[in-house]
Amino acid sequence: MNILELVKKLYPFNYSVTGHGNDSAIEVMCSELDFDVHEYRSGQSLNGWHIPPEMTVIKAEIRKEGNLVYDGGISPLGVVSQTDNFQGSVTLDELKKHIFSDEKNMDAIPYHWSRLYRPNEPLWGFCVPASTVETWTDGNYDVDLRVTKSAATMKVLTYKLPGKSDDTILLHAHNCHPFQANDDISGVATGIRLMQNLSRISERRYSYVLMISPELFGPLYWLNDLDSKDIDHIKGAIMLKSVGNNSSLRLQQSFSGDSVIDTAAHSVMSTNYNTYDWGEFRTIYGNDETVFESPPFNIPSISLTRWPFPEYHTDRDTPDKIFEDRLADTVNTVFDICMALEMNICLKPCFKGLVNLSHYGLYKPVPPVESEGVNYSSNAGRWNNLMNALPRLMDRSTGLIEISQRYELPIIEVYEYVNLWIDEGLAEAC
Repeated sequence: MNILELVKKLYPFNYSVTGHGNDSAIEVMCSELDFDVHEYRSGQSLNGWHIPPEMTVIKAEIRKEGNLVYDGGISPLGVVSQTDNFQGSVTLDELKKHIFSDEKNMDAIPYHWSRLYRPNEPLWGFCVPASTVETWTDGNYDVDLRVTKSAATMKVLTYKLPGKSDDTILLHAHNCHPFQANDDISGVATGIRLMQNLSRISERRYSYVLMISPELFGPLYWLNDLDSKDIDHIKGAIMLKSVGNNSSLRLQQSFSGDSVIDTAAHSVMSTNYNTYDWGEFRTIYGNDETVFESPPFNIPSISLTRWPFPEYHTDRDTPDKIFEDRLADTVNTVFDICMALEMNICLKPCFKGLVNLSHYGLYKPVPPVESEGVNYSSNAGRWNNLMNALPRLMDRSTGLIEISQRYELPIIEVYEYVNLWIDEGLAEAC
């Protein structure tokens, strides 16, 4: 099955932080990977965050003079998430204070989510296409908005691929937006396919964990349950967020911007795309990176996204708006980042003095001399520079990602060249 077909299988569920939609989708996800399921009860609090209950819409009607003008039950996005109940008659001006529309997408129903995170702020409301609101005329409107809220559990899914080391790279996608394909079922599907690809590597240096959970709540509660040793082993996190639409992949750096996972991502994206858009922490996309980067965890967390896109947070975010080649490109790029981390060895020399590299088949010739001298910025020139500098870079602390970036060469080619030195007994990985 390709990635888009998996998106379509995972799309038609009424996702939220808690609820039957998430619970039903777990069966599909677990048919792809043998996830561990961690549960946290609604009402459980941590740092001022409260896991919300499951909300069920009983009735959500707006009438004028007895005529139905809007039924919020026709769409899972039709009422505000975790809305208060309200029954009464209001003027059009008062009603509009409780109506949420997307003026850029006149016929779209927007997704209103803030009450999930701010339960103490009184709010009742409907999500209505702007084109519908335009047809309403002055007068009184009768509102009958009734929902029930019941105890449920939030499910956090994790799947681990063990490596030679307990040092772990964490991948994260969220599953709390109802019937929205790109945000972030695209991330869920690419994460699953990525783990399946990584599982085919016979010997992994790192361990890898894929977490699928409601944003903010899921990582927050899961991290709180880890012991300090497990936390220390998480060396970086990659957020997969809205990665299927027809735009270029963008990179958001971690808070420090200089972690090994930042360096690996820049190295791969410069090789794969030549030019690409990137930004500092929280300047491109805001999501779970703030949880992973919070103390005492301080986990360097990068984000990969194709945001913004016109259908964002509306019912128009459907599978037909995302593309297999973009999903595959995301999987391939993140796989390459993981491979860069796998190849990021340091070296120690196993020789004394200058080595005759021609004798070992390791010599990289100098490019032809031009009118202004040797062009060391050419590909051949950069390889010659790396060859001459490599013995000094065998300092047990300089990794191949840094070396590949310094000489602007693909890390996989640098890795293959370095392994020739290792095979000849001239260097050891350390």
